[in-house]
Amino acid sequence: MLGSVASDAALIHGARTVMIAGGIVPRFIPFLRSSAFRERFLAKGRMAAYVESATIGVITHATPGLLGAAMLLRTRPHPKRA
Repeated sequence: MLGSVASDAALIHGARTVMIAGGIVPRFIPFLRSSAFRERFLAKGRMAAYVESATIGVITHATPGLLGAAMLLRTRPHPKRA
């Protein structure tokens, strides 16, 4: 089911990369690789070619939100202080 929903989301948003995140997802990477996830992801009829070229990844960082916020702060210009 996750594969079907992930490819639906990719099609809806025109995504070329699909990143799966969540607290327990990193522990299930071996299961995802051996499951029908990819087959379900690609089962999109005439849109299969589009989703076939999409990159699928799993976020394994413990605190990806904080990592993203830190990167934003590093690259964003600092406001001038009065």
